Amino acid sequence: MNKYRLTTSKEREQFYQLYLYAFNRKDSEHRRQYFFERYDHGMIYGIKNDQQLGSGLYALPFTVNFHGVSFHMNGIGDVMSAPEFSGRGGAGTLLETSLQEMLTNHVTLAYLAPFSYEYYRRFGYEQVFNRLRYTLAGRQIPPFHPQHATGKVRRLSLSESLPLILPYYQTRTTDFAGGVVRDSWWWDHLILQNRRDVALYTDGAGKVQGYIIYTRDPSTLTVEEWYASTGDAWEHLLEFILRNGNTFEQLVFEDQYPAYQADWFPNPYSVHTTIQPYMMARIVDLADFLHRYPYMGDQLPKITLAVTDPVLPDNQGTWSLAIADGKVQLHRQSESLVPDADIHISIQQLVKAMFGAESLTHLAFVGQVAGEKSAITQLDQMLHHTLPMLNDYF
Repeated sequence: MNKYRLTTSKEREQFYQLYLYAFNRKDSEHRRQYFFERYDHGMIYGIKNDQQLGSGLYALPFTVNFHGVSFHMNGIGDVMSAPEFSGRGGAGTLLETSLQEMLTNHVTLAYLAPFSYEYYRRFGYEQVFNRLRYTLAGRQIPPFHPQHATGKVRRLSLSESLPLILPYYQTRTTDFAGGVVRDSWWWDHLILQNRRDVALYTDGAGKVQGYIIYTRDPSTLTVEEWYASTGDAWEHLLEFILRNGNTFEQLVFEDQYPAYQADWFPNPYSVHTTIQPYMMARIVDLADFLHRYPYMGDQLPKITLAVTDPVLPDNQGTWSLAIADGKVQLHRQSESLVPDADIHISIQQLVKAMFGAESLTHLAFVGQVAGEKSAITQLDQMLHHTLPMLNDYF
């Protein structure tokens, strides 16, 4: 067992108390319930000082679907240190420890929500996920009516709707560009965490064709998740949300798809649109990600990649990658960075390119990647350029 893993009931309570202080949260029975639902499913790490917990974090096990390929991913959260122990490197030690254990356990990817992008880049993480936020004042909502009268929208709580939306959600996961394939316990956590409502659309045959998950406070209705399989579903769900404009001062749409989608408004100036930097990702098991990545073609001449990863030495070195008739041929040529490798790239820039957050060609253009132009172009053509999307937060 890793010496930094926390396993006892006493340590469980210590971690919770440190969480309350570090994030200035108030204790309550409700908070304890949803906090420990998450805690009990995670790998928990901590460093003690004279039996007092000084630093901690958790790693939650998930599966993500990346363009049809499933990868194990750990979601890192509650990275914290007590003020009297901050600045001693405790959180950094735990981050490196968790990464080493992930690699040992064949976890390919890691995600986290950063308090500082600069800090987590030191550990190989990079920003790849963004969200668009659309804010519309209730008084500025334009008239909107669906073109078709088929189907209906039902309003339910998340717990009431779960037996209906869960099978539908599972049909959507093959379209994910890095999103979480939620296990039942994570759905339970979402129910416990916050009061969430659902607008559920069913077609004329009673089949679920879309839903919206949203939250409400006294002034704002916020759409957190929106899926629609048909134009009818999209229109009816949108009509439902816009009809809430008389009740709330503003409507907010948190969109996991990071491309502008408010062009249907008659007056785009009525919608305040902002890009929200979201979560970071890291390649943990580089060999597995390179080997099972869903490349966009079945032929690639041999390319050598000199990858810099000082945190995980198993990743650092020069890799040979080729694809013949769809079969990936990969091996690590050297633990060192061979000077004449075709492409020189850091683990951070590699995750941006392979996730589609930036093209490899553009990264080379701005000086973040070095190497032979032809090799960079060839590999770039094999990578996905769809922007990655993530709906979950941990």
